[in-house]
Amino acid sequence: MTGGLLRRRVPEPTGSGRGWKEQLRRVSELCLLGIVAAVLCLPLLTVGAVVAVLSSAVGHWIDHDDLPPWRDMGAELLRRLLPGAAVALAGGAAALVVVRQVRWLASGEVPGGSVALVALLVATGCLLAVVLLAVPLLAGGGSWRSALAGGWAALLRSPGAGAAALGVTLIAVTLAVLLPGAVLLLPALLVLALHAVYRALVR
Repeated sequence: MTGGLLRRRVPEPTGSGRGWKEQLRRVSELCLLGIVAAVLCLPLLTVGAVVAVLSSAVGHWIDHDDLPPWRDMGAELLRRLLPGAAVALAGGAAALVVVRQVRWLASGEVPGGSVALVALLVATGCLLAVVLLAVPLLAGGGSWRSALAGGWAALLRSPGAGAAALGVTLIAVTLAVLLPGAVLLLPALLVLALHAVYRALVR
């Protein structure tokens, strides 16, 4: 009888995907990763490096059902800071150019009207889709240059993947606007969705 009372319950196997404790662990890891990533992006120049490290961490989480050691993620962040800063500057400059062009076309300061505006928005959407499809390719230490080249090839091979990547990003932005507190949790979940899109529609 004593042996029966002291008998321990067999623990739930990790990685099985079953049981609320296992699901809670998985979601909590991604949420914590997203919070850390959001805070590290505040200086703006770190965005490129943080996205690359986040992609590597999420890719590892998908493959191994666990995050890589935080020490390894920190070391990768330091390695990627300089090239990531260049990417962040280029991305910020491109965003400013697009915003100015849209404003000028919409106000009539630049000739072209609605046709030119639609063409600009389509081109911007395609470039954004390339960037989004490049994010999963950053996992495992891939450089931004090779990832962007791979993202362009992926868009040409599977335009539907680009549309899906834009769709999940639009959902994330909408949630961030409607639920500002969710901004801290969304980065890792968005990267997870981009990995899922790439693996399902491109690979």
